[in-house]
Amino acid sequence: MLPFENQGALEDEYFADGMTDEITARLSSISRLEVIARTSAYQYKKTSKTPQKIGDELSVSYILYGTVRWQKQPGGASKVRVTPSLVRISDATQIWANPYEAMIAEVFQVQSDIALQVAEALNVALLEPERRSIEAKPTENMEAYQYYLRGNEYFQRSYSDQDLRIAVQMYEKAVKLDPNFAQAYAYLAITHSRIYWFYYDRTEGRLAKAKGAADRALELRPDLAEAHTALGYYYYMGYLDYEHALEQFAVAQKSKPNDSNLIFGIAIVQRRQGRFKEAAVNFTKAFELDPRSSHNAFNLAETYFLMRLYPEMERNLNKAISLSPDWLVPQTYKALLYLGWKGDPEKAREAMKMFPKDASEKGYVFPVWILINLIEGKYQEALDLLSAEPLEAFETQVYFIPKAELYAQIYGFMKKAQLEQTHYDSARKFLEIKVHELPEDVRIRGALAIAYAGLGLKQKAIQESEKAVGLLPISKEAYSGTYRILDLAKVYTMVGEYDKAIAQLEFLLSIPSSLSVPLLRLDPVWTPLRSHPRFQKLLKR
Repeated sequence: MLPFENQGALEDEYFADGMTDEITARLSSISRLEVIARTSAYQYKKTSKTPQKIGDELSVSYILYGTVRWQKQPGGASKVRVTPSLVRISDATQIWANPYEAMIAEVFQVQSDIALQVAEALNVALLEPERRSIEAKPTENMEAYQYYLRGNEYFQRSYSDQDLRIAVQMYEKAVKLDPNFAQAYAYLAITHSRIYWFYYDRTEGRLAKAKGAADRALELRPDLAEAHTALGYYYYMGYLDYEHALEQFAVAQKSKPNDSNLIFGIAIVQRRQGRFKEAAVNFTKAFELDPRSSHNAFNLAETYFLMRLYPEMERNLNKAISLSPDWLVPQTYKALLYLGWKGDPEKAREAMKMFPKDASEKGYVFPVWILINLIEGKYQEALDLLSAEPLEAFETQVYFIPKAELYAQIYGFMKKAQLEQTHYDSARKFLEIKVHELPEDVRIRGALAIAYAGLGLKQKAIQESEKAVGLLPISKEAYSGTYRILDLAKVYTMVGEYDKAIAQLEFLLSIPSSLSVPLLRLDPVWTPLRSHPRFQKLLKR
């Protein structure tokens, strides 16, 4: 289903998008239909491509498209005019079309009728639960509905703190106007969970808001798929409670069997569980339902990276890059691929074509640029990169690295001991404050352990790093837990516990992780281990 074209005022664009999303959601509840997801469909918004060309690119048999005009009448009731059209791709035949004109309060009936008529035109018999889902009316309050659509607009725009918080404001206005608006409560809950997950507000209060909104959605509509999805994300993002998360996703999937976002959610939970093969299968399925999603292609590539299936990783990274050439994270992972697979820093540097403007990308990009320069011995270039960057620290879901700590590492390789110590101490002070603020954040504890090791505080370094591993063991978090083990190996190396360091590296090479033998050869952090017989044995793998 393509985005319906807005033929009304420019400020009504969100309403036309909302109409598209609601009809797509109704069609997605039909088990015998596989509906292309929003991310892929919206890449054809305002396109000049023919339905046949789009059908070929998306590998679909039918396309539903149309127009929406919201006619606002001063002093009178507003009307909505919708003109949908269903085209068969094989012979470019329009097999169904029916213009609708209705009062704004009847918009849900229009959405339901379009979905029912499309199913009938495609000769798809509906089960009774599917019919009920299609005909469901989310709210009686049209002002609340408009705030809900505004919330969706920001929710779908990005994962940024600002967009998520505006989405919360819109959803809160929607449920204030209609306290029985279950869908708005469900998306409010998911948004609160995301704010917690991305470390924008890592407090129990934020999780309580997510749980309260999810519970309210379920109380209002126990059969609502979005409500179960919201509760699943609460368990996953709030507590890494995978079993309860998957239970809720399974309930939601009964009424939305071909929802790519839901399948994607199942995949990311399975990856955290260490079920990498199953995760790859579901990421693949999500990508098939959303074939223009660079996000799906990248997550599949990242899963193959951890499994060390490098050709498959390269293929999917190329897909992600071709779909979103300005998104630098896949390009950064391509550099890591060439380091970890080929041991080729020159090819890695070639992959890193651009510098990020978005702070959320800098966490991925800068540490890899620094690593490439360290591998090649270009220390001054690494220092120049850091000095031009105003951020105090670089962070992603798996690490938090103060700029001062990177400075210290570089000066250490340059044999400038005084500058190295000065910057490790700056990192220590910065990180000790952060640990006090966020004592459960294992990324910060891992970085603090390295700062202690750099200062020669052996016992404090080991204690802090071992605590980080204990707080997030791979039995609890098979994805990012490995990065804490990698921190521990670095700490053991820095403080002279070489056998213990090698034991951690042996373990990481025996399980899915970001570590590889070529990286062990290249990364200068492992230089103290080079002459150790056990390390030399590792390098012969």
